[in-house]
Amino acid sequence: MTSPDPAKRPKLVVWAYRCWVVSGALLALLGVLVVVLSAVDDSGSMASAMLGILVLLVGVAYILLGSKAFTGDARWRSSLSALTLVVVAMLLFLSVGLGSPVFALALLAAIIGLFGSLLAYRPDSETWYTGKAPEPKKQRTQRKKKP
Repeated sequence: MTSPDPAKRPKLVVWAYRCWVVSGALLALLGVLVVVLSAVDDSGSMASAMLGILVLLVGVAYILLGSKAFTGDARWRSSLSALTLVVVAMLLFLSVGLGSPVFALALLAAIIGLFGSLLAYRPDSETWYTGKAPEPKKQRTQRKKKP
């Protein structure tokens, strides 16, 4: 697999990378916040701390995978896009199920990453990643009405 030319990188790929890094940093910070808040809490439950560690790891993964995808490897872009979709679905259930505003903020941060994944699949970005121009849309033929 050949790498695309970094000098010809479209702005959409740059913005996708920025969204992934911002989302990863926000998720990592919110994960640390959840771990600290659960350590201060006297309930004795480790469930929220474990969820915080999971969110922290996902944030770090966003940054690492985003850096790999930014170099032009379409496989990392696909992996990161799948991860963002799964994380948004997971955080949607966590934020509604637990009712914690911290997980609602994590959901918003993950949606920023999902937006980055959408930008990475726009036609200009797709052309840069794959080296192939997108296929033109086929014209729909109109059917003749029966008399």
